Amino acid sequence: MNNIIVNFSQTQIPWFIGAITFLLVLFFLFILFQRKKSESIKLEKLVKERTAELNRSQNDLERLLEGTQAAYHAKSVFLANMSHEIRTPMNSILGFAELALDDDIPSRTREYLGKILENTEGLLQIINDILDISKVESGKMELEQIPFDIHEILTSCRTLIMPKAVEKGIMLYFYAEPSVDRLLLGDTTRLRQVFVNLLSNAIKFTNTGTIKVLAEVRNKTDKSLTMYFEVKDTGIGMTHEQIEKIFEPFMQAESGTMRKYGGTGLGLSITKNIIELMGGRLSVESTPGIGSKFYFTLIFTTLNITEDEKSRKKIPLDEIEKPAFEGEVLLCEDNAMNQQVICEHLARVGLKTIVAWNGRLGYDLVRKRMLSDEKQFDLIFMDMHMPVMDGLEASAKIMSLNQNIPIVAMTANVMSDDRTIYVKSGLKDCVGKPFTSQELWRCLLKYLTPVTKESDQTEEDSLINEQKFQNNMKVYFYKNNLHKYEEIINAGKRRYQTRAPAGA
Repeated sequence: MNNIIVNFSQTQIPWFIGAITFLLVLFFLFILFQRKKSESIKLEKLVKERTAELNRSQNDLERLLEGTQAAYHAKSVFLANMSHEIRTPMNSILGFAELALDDDIPSRTREYLGKILENTEGLLQIINDILDISKVESGKMELEQIPFDIHEILTSCRTLIMPKAVEKGIMLYFYAEPSVDRLLLGDTTRLRQVFVNLLSNAIKFTNTGTIKVLAEVRNKTDKSLTMYFEVKDTGIGMTHEQIEKIFEPFMQAESGTMRKYGGTGLGLSITKNIIELMGGRLSVESTPGIGSKFYFTLIFTTLNITEDEKSRKKIPLDEIEKPAFEGEVLLCEDNAMNQQVICEHLARVGLKTIVAWNGRLGYDLVRKRMLSDEKQFDLIFMDMHMPVMDGLEASAKIMSLNQNIPIVAMTANVMSDDRTIYVKSGLKDCVGKPFTSQELWRCLLKYLTPVTKESDQTEEDSLINEQKFQNNMKVYFYKNNLHKYEEIINAGKRRYQTRAPAGA
């Protein structure tokens, strides 16, 4: 019996050990499961926290990006508005100075007016530089692709820069490759700006000696032309350390140089960026006291010149003789001073001008002539910022009448975005304010055919017209300054009241 009990206990031991082992395994599995579950909860919580943090970061980044874009937009709007506000009075200054120089005036008065004109153009260049560097920083500078003759570009630059070289007694030489019977495709305005900037810089820092411009063909294919350009002077030169800084915006070789020679320090930075946009690279070599050499290479797509184009006599861009026209121009402009300047410029080339103070009046004048079968205007100059109806809306309404009148924007808003809007809106061209008589003539020659004789006016007629113009200016001055004395007195009283001590 005892043996049976012993045997039974012995048989139960392995089962008991197995049960204990199984329970221990289950226990460990449960602990492991709980740990995994806890880790999973922690991981899920961490993922949610990181996701939320990422979303917050993304939202912050989006807000930052939106803020940056808004800041860039605000900056562009501010620059456009400031450009418009500055260019509008400058148009009157430049225009009246040019008109006065065209008259028979004493030599000293002519000298004074010439200096006014020169400094106005200098101020305009500063404004253009600031606008250009803004376009570069925002990536909005775009290049046109139009056919041009490289010799015409160099000729116009030579004509523009020669008076400054003569004034300083500097010899100016141009060595250009002979004609290759091809037209190049590119942005003539920007390319001319590059040469003028480099030449102006060379003249500024050269007191005696020479400035040489080289343009030569390095490679030629059926559809392209590779040209090398070089501007070399015998000026003050630069050290290696100075060269490293000259392409930075608002920088010159050193602050003392800027004080001595003037300038914003934007010219070379803009020039470098324009050349890079054209696919080239501006390089410089210089030795202090010896001079500097700026050079770059550009590849142009080319167009073959037809026989008609070869035989056609081309007018150099900066040597247009005063043309004469017969016709009538509609001017939509709300600024009285600009009206006077533009009307006088047009009158001096034989054109009669009808003025509309806003776009609505301009549209009504065109529509009235259409309904009465009266001869339409030969050309319309349209300001963009006007009360009642702005230039773009007025242009669209006039074009809807299908009268085929060329409409040219004449505005102080001349940024690349503005010009793109004008083109897309159907306007034929854009004349920026302020404009020179040469720029106005070039525009007129695109849309009007000049007559053979300059003018049929007698000397007596010219004197009468001149007297009429001066009388109009006197009336305008009187009307706009009628209450100036009272305004000055009141302003003085307000200032005294503001500065006076309490109880005085």
